[in-house]
Formats: sequence, C-alpha cells, structure tokens
Amino acid sequence: MISLQTAKLIAGTETPAGDGVTGALRCVVVLPDGTRRAAILKRGSVGEVAAEAFPGLVLRAWGLPVPEPLFIDEAAGPAFASSDVGYPNLKKRLMLDSLPDGPAKDAATRIAMQLAIQLPTTPLAAVVDEAIDNRDRNLGNILWDGQAEAWIDHALTLGEHPIGYPDRNKLCDMAQMVGEHDRICRSAVGQALAVGQAPLVSASDAMPINLRNNNYASYVASRLSNLASRLLDRFPKPADLLTNANQ
Repeated sequence: MISLQTAKLIAGTETPAGDGVTGALRCVVVLPDGTRRAAILKRGSVGEVAAEAFPGLVLRAWGLPVPEPLFIDEAAGPAFASSDVGYPNLKKRLMLDSLPDGPAKDAATRIAMQLAIQLPTTPLAAVVDEAIDNRDRNLGNILWDGQAEAWIDHALTLGEHPIGYPDRNKLCDMAQMVGEHDRICRSAVGQALAVGQAPLVSASDAMPINLRNNNYASYVASRLSNLASRLLDRFPKPADLLTNANQ
C-alpha cells in the first residue's frame, strides 16, 4: 500500500544540509506514531513540494532506492521532508567542491560519473528520470555510502522546472561521457518495458489535498506510453557514432 506520512517538525532542530541551491535543512521530525526521525526538510512552492512527494512515492513503488518521503504541514504552507539516510552524495564523497578548477577536478569529476554509472540501479534511475521528466539529475543528488545508493531531489520534475530549462536526461549524458552508453541504453530500454502505471493512481490518492493542484498521474502516464523510444533518443545511434568518428 502506498502512503505518505504526515510528520511534525521539531522547531529549532534545523541546520543547513550542505550543498545545493534548494536550501535543504537537516532536522528532526515526529511521525504520527510518536517516533522521532532525522530528516531532510525542503520548503518551496506548492508545485515543488508536490513534485518531491509524488515521485518519492512512485519511484519507491517502481523499486528505485529513494528515502521515505514525508509531508510537513506548516503554518506557512506545505513542506517536504525525506528520511535522512546519513550518507553523502557523490560530490561530497569525492570532495569535488574543494578542488580548484583544472585537470585534477576534471579527473575527479570523471571518476564520480563513472561511479554513478556503475551503480546497480542507475539504468532504472535513467528510466524513471525520463518518466517523471527529471532534467536535474546530478552528482549532488546521488547518495552513496560505498555500497548502497539512494536517489534524491525531484523538485524540478513533472514540469516544475523553469521555462527554458534544457530537456536532458543527465544520466544518459553521463553514460556517454564515460563510454558506457551501449550498456546503459540496453539495460534502461529493457527496464522501461517493465515500468507500469499501477502505482500512479495510488500515489495520487495518497497525496494531501493541498498538493493535488496538478494531475501528476496523467503527466507521468503520458510519458510512459513511449518511454522506451524516449530513452533510445537520448543515446547516439550507430550512424551518429561513425559520423562523429570521421569528423
């Protein structure tokens, strides 16, 4: 059963979560059963909060490791939180922000991309990013503890990105940059055929009333109808590779 728990923020527990441009805060919340939990709090527009919550429910149902989404009903408006899994993103893991621009940082960034593309659930992540129109996947929202990964930060999905935001699937881009496009393409297209509409209605029903301004289930369902072909279009065709090689 798909459900979205409503948690209560413990005032005064907020601290900056680190990098990123969304103002994420570490905090402690209380669940309906009285359990306290470390969480990552994100405030934003109603659309951004909904675009975090709905994919959080659907992606977990599709089998992608995503921290549990939580709804925070604050006096100033709805907010989103997710369980804090306690391990860093790939940017922090390889300390990319501490390196000056230059060859060393470029090499470290390439290693981080190679790690991202080698993660077991990366092909599925590429699939669901295409399904929810996630144009903002990056090394800062892929968490990794050396063994397990988790995928976070979906506020700019489902059409909530700014006007003119480039239409990209960045995991497909990364796969091409590190020479893994054939493997990721084959695996992603295969998994696209197994991603179904079943969780969409249940996830929509689980959303609080004040987060139901848009029909996100229909938005995703329309993208599922040609998901495999969408993914194929993200990768170079054999003819493209030959053409590029001769240039």
